[in-house]
Amino acid sequence: MKPRFPHPYSLLALLLLFVLMVQARLWAPYWDTHNVQAILTWDAMGYYIYLPAHFIYHDLRHMAFAADIMREYHPSGSFYQAGQVPGGPAGEVVTKYTCGLALLWTPFFWLGHWVAGWLGYKQDGFSAPYQVAIAFAGLLYGLLGLGLLRRVLLRYFTDVVTTLVLVLLVLGSNYFQYAVFDGAMAHTYLFSGYALLLWLTVRWHARPTRLGALSIGLTLGLLVLIRPSEAVAVVVPLLWGVGSLAAARAKGQLLLKRWPDVLLLALGGLLGVLPQALYWHWATGHFLFYSYGDQHFSFLKPHLWSVLFSFRKGWLLYSPLLLLPLAGLVPLWRSHRGVAVPVLAYFLLNLWVVSAWDIWWYGGSIGQRALVQSYAALALPWAAAVAWLLQPGRRPALRVAAVVLAVLLVDLNLFQHWQYMRSIINPEEMNRRYYFAVFNNTMPTQADYNMLDVKTHLPRAERYYRPQPLGKLDFESQPADPATGITASLGYYSRQSFRADAAHAYGPALTLTLAAAGLRPGQYVRASCQVYSDWGAWGNKLVISTERAGKARLWEAVRLQNNLSVNRTWNRVYFDVPLPADAQPNDVVKVYVLSENASDCYIDDVQADLMKPDAEW
Repeated sequence: MKPRFPHPYSLLALLLLFVLMVQARLWAPYWDTHNVQAILTWDAMGYYIYLPAHFIYHDLRHMAFAADIMREYHPSGSFYQAGQVPGGPAGEVVTKYTCGLALLWTPFFWLGHWVAGWLGYKQDGFSAPYQVAIAFAGLLYGLLGLGLLRRVLLRYFTDVVTTLVLVLLVLGSNYFQYAVFDGAMAHTYLFSGYALLLWLTVRWHARPTRLGALSIGLTLGLLVLIRPSEAVAVVVPLLWGVGSLAAARAKGQLLLKRWPDVLLLALGGLLGVLPQALYWHWATGHFLFYSYGDQHFSFLKPHLWSVLFSFRKGWLLYSPLLLLPLAGLVPLWRSHRGVAVPVLAYFLLNLWVVSAWDIWWYGGSIGQRALVQSYAALALPWAAAVAWLLQPGRRPALRVAAVVLAVLLVDLNLFQHWQYMRSIINPEEMNRRYYFAVFNNTMPTQADYNMLDVKTHLPRAERYYRPQPLGKLDFESQPADPATGITASLGYYSRQSFRADAAHAYGPALTLTLAAAGLRPGQYVRASCQVYSDWGAWGNKLVISTERAGKARLWEAVRLQNNLSVNRTWNRVYFDVPLPADAQPNDVVKVYVLSENASDCYIDDVQADLMKPDAEW
């Protein structure tokens, strides 16, 4: 009698992982934040905007409603998601992003629209019910993709191996971020699309049908409709089963024999991308249109090292467990070469394309988000590596070491996801110094956050130093005047401060000479100030410089907004720099605030201190 659930472990793991993902999403809802932490923000807004533009505002051509959405919900710093049609009438826009996700979201959009009306929310496309609907769309499509991947893996591997791969993939990589917290980005949908492509490809090669060929074509078209660079996916069905020259000849003969299937696959691909071609023709007059402006690929100069290993966004640095599927290509090649060849070809081609994008760090993300969708294909060598470790005869010590290492790397991955959601891991500007400053750190200090911007810090722990005041600028002796930015509306200890805004990019400087202050080369000077802002002092910097004859000899700055900042209260920001080794007595030290293209804030108590070691007091 056939068991009711022939593969119970992987099925149970799939369901438990989905429950965990839903629970994690509920821990960080952000449905109604009216800022960039919401769901439909940044690039996700660009993928989504087709729906409210067409169905609510009936203004896909001009998107005049976007200004109101930007004021109400603040989804991004600017409305970059659409731009002026080149050569078109003023005010006519074309979206930057393709419409594949909008098609997948359509039923969820209408669900959110109905709930918004039922519960009394604004039916404007961006109120909380729409955000919730799209967030759970990502989770459901993620469940679909994992379910399809499970079926693919079970074709070649045991239930236990499949279970372990699903658990490690979800909990041990940055897939978790894009299936749960950033579920409105394209990656979880593309992952599910690749899982569907693999499943359809396996089925067609086991039993070729015209419907199967058409379905493969439609899936390829959908992947391209979501993200045009996913055209690399075509190598998966093309090379599937080609593990030798003889297999390649047999594959060629099969395609010739079933040429109607090939035509149907091509037709499916064209039908898949047709909606975007029709939109581009309607908006610009051209069936093909490049909507990314001055952002391009540099195929002859790919950023391979940075994509794989950099502290900024290195794939294997932030997802080290992904070394396992790379190693698993070897046992997969030995056991299922007809599977290993297309997976390897796809991985290398996709890595080249991803690395060739000029903005290789792909904006705000944890690790390399552009590679997340490739994990569906990499799950096969991942499973091969796990199966190799579980084979009888392997040394127990090796298995124990593998289990311990896997647990540690899963723990590291989940902890770094927590850090990312807490803004401890910076979404765009990580570097080596800051990475190690916050590694395994739940409560970074101001000195830790400074490592994002400066290369130096006190040689020893701060407790070994005492500050010797050199000077302070508290704005009390200056009259309040809008022309100078001095205001009497707010102050740290009094009612006066400096208001940093667009009209006052450079704040008043605390100025002193090395000779007058008794400073020597190599000594550490601490620059500090108090900062107050309603919604964050974004873009503002505290600067310290040394000048000689009007020319800068040293210039260092740190941001005034970090994870320690609290809105609507005074926050102290400071950092320490050594004076140049060639500093001279007449050199001038300046401490001031720079506010170019920054949000408004109030500044008080601009101060400089000599950080004097205890032994020198």
